[in-house]
Amino acid sequence: MTKKRMLALIIAACILGAILLAVAVTAIVANSKNDRSQPTGELGVWQSMIKDDALIKKVVTTGAHDAGTKGLPYFAATQDRTIEELLNCGTRYFDLRISYADGKLLIYHGPSKGVTLDSVLDSVKDFMQKHTSEFVILDFQHFEEKNGEAQEGTILKLEEKLPDMLVVNDSAQSNVEFVDNLTMGEVRGKCLIVWGRETQDILAKNYVFKRNNDNGTRDNSVIHSYYQGSLNKKSSSAYIKQALPKYIDEYKKVNSGLFVLQGQLTDGLFVFGPHTREATHTDRMNAYVDSLKDSVDLDYINIIMRDFVTPDKNCRALKLNLTKNLVKTDSISLYEKMINDNLKNK
Repeated sequence: MTKKRMLALIIAACILGAILLAVAVTAIVANSKNDRSQPTGELGVWQSMIKDDALIKKVVTTGAHDAGTKGLPYFAATQDRTIEELLNCGTRYFDLRISYADGKLLIYHGPSKGVTLDSVLDSVKDFMQKHTSEFVILDFQHFEEKNGEAQEGTILKLEEKLPDMLVVNDSAQSNVEFVDNLTMGEVRGKCLIVWGRETQDILAKNYVFKRNNDNGTRDNSVIHSYYQGSLNKKSSSAYIKQALPKYIDEYKKVNSGLFVLQGQLTDGLFVFGPHTREATHTDRMNAYVDSLKDSVDLDYINIIMRDFVTPDKNCRALKLNLTKNLVKTDSISLYEKMINDNLKNK
């Protein structure tokens, strides 16, 4: 073996060793951030304490990115709680991706398939029947299919599982006007269905509402969730400084419909995985959410979506409803207690 080749092997071995060491260290950091704390009962009915006349676009709501991915491989799992557990933690917005595979409708993320859509909708239905004060948004953002099977199947499942729980626009208003004027009192016990594809026969249904795409170029959308991969792949500090103000400014230009503030990072290398990325981000993102109470942007803050949702993360967002004066007067003490009981570091 020549000296040149030997040197190349040594360099390659050093690089590989450095990568493995980085993965090991970040895995240790990620595990140290595990939070399996259980929510108090009040968190499961937090919307019951919000004023009936509060517009849903003004209420700060909690969201789960790629919900239903518990149990998937490390590179695909963005949540470590089931749909039922997320609901009990106070999550009310669910980002869902549906795949049609082997005759089944499954939650997916990347190449990995998870729980069935049946189980997701059963969990939502059971929760809503027990907690009629609550309101849930199901955002069907992506579909993996060949001939529309996932979309058609999802519609059939919604009509089968949640026929009496769907928000329906049977007014003369456009969908955007309708959603802009919806109040908490009007949506209790209901689910708002949001659709990420331009499938006209499905969008024509009076219980299906169009979502915008990552770049915000779909007209007449009732929900806006901006995402730029190059920004979400940055470090936590760079993401918070560069991406979040940009996403909020994009929504300000529209200033109609609902707004999802994406609080998660993306693992662009598919090496560390969402859990490790979130471990480097949790404390900074929590601090950012806390800071919104003093921000000029607070009026535009609506749905805050996170990876690996916990009672603590949700309560940091829900605390903003006190600042917005959206909590019923006779519920303020209980709402404050709920926040304090579920926050880890007050």
